[in-house]
Amino acid sequence: MEDAVDAFIVRVEEDSHDRGSTNMKNRVKKFLKKTTKLFTKGKALHQISDAIKEARRLAKELGDLRQRYMIDAQAKGTGDAIDPRLKAVYKDVTELVGIDRIRDELIKKLCDCDERSDDHLRTMSIVGFGGLGKTTLAKAVYDKIKVQFDSVAFVSVSRNPDMTKIFKRILYELDKNMYATINEAARDHKQLLDELRKFLQDKRYLIVIDDIWDEEAWEFIKCAFSDSCLGSRVMTTTRIGSISRACCFSGDDIIYQIKPLTDDDSKILFCKRIFPQGSKCPVELESVSKTILKKCGGVPLAIITIASILASNGEDQQVKPKYQWDIILGSIGRGLAEGGSAKDM
Repeated sequence: MEDAVDAFIVRVEEDSHDRGSTNMKNRVKKFLKKTTKLFTKGKALHQISDAIKEARRLAKELGDLRQRYMIDAQAKGTGDAIDPRLKAVYKDVTELVGIDRIRDELIKKLCDCDERSDDHLRTMSIVGFGGLGKTTLAKAVYDKIKVQFDSVAFVSVSRNPDMTKIFKRILYELDKNMYATINEAARDHKQLLDELRKFLQDKRYLIVIDDIWDEEAWEFIKCAFSDSCLGSRVMTTTRIGSISRACCFSGDDIIYQIKPLTDDDSKILFCKRIFPQGSKCPVELESVSKTILKKCGGVPLAIITIASILASNGEDQQVKPKYQWDIILGSIGRGLAEGGSAKDM
């Protein structure tokens, strides 16, 4: 208890210039010593009772302080970590290198099928390790074809899914007016599933379920997707091969193994980030940039991250000197340069 109080008081002192915090710390210390003596010396029960009352009063005062500083901290902008996939979801497709051809290829596979299977529900699962751009690719396909459907939704699942929130988010995405207050509604999984099935039963829908990590979660989510024979489509993204196979309803469904960027596309993406004016890589940096890209192994996230470090943020937009490039190259580690897989990277 004393350690916990110490930790809290330190936090209070860091977040505030209130001199009363030191006084509060002394009061807590004094109270703890007094209470400990009561138990060790076996004092009368009524003294212990008084101590408990004092503890409750002090706990309430500390709780009020905590609430006050929590609010202050939130006002300063400290909060939950930002989901990195959000940047991929809202990225302008014109900034993406090498995606147009793959996007159009997937649209053709997903939407162009024979008359016998055209009206049935079909799924496509995009699978590949982290950083290859699965979310970015799925969003590019989604944006291109969503006008062909009555209702659309793009929802991320992640490692520890809250199924209630996921179902509510799907409903809200499908119809923002009808389900404007769905997040405040108290409904269990069955009620939300029934609501989803009822809504989708007469709709031609397109739904993207992004970043599935758990097969059980997918088995639960897919219960909402009834085949109304209206040509609905479901897309999923995952890092795990077994889950991509589980996402297939029938033999007509598609598993797309996303691949790293080609050398040419890797170079274009790298240079586009570092030289925004469209200028080419200087001759003296060609060798070191080639080695850096080799270590990145065609992984877009790795390329963009390293390029962002090397990009000049100054007003003069001067290219960073070669020795800084060499420092970055040396700090990346060996990774793919010695034949390791991209997963190691």
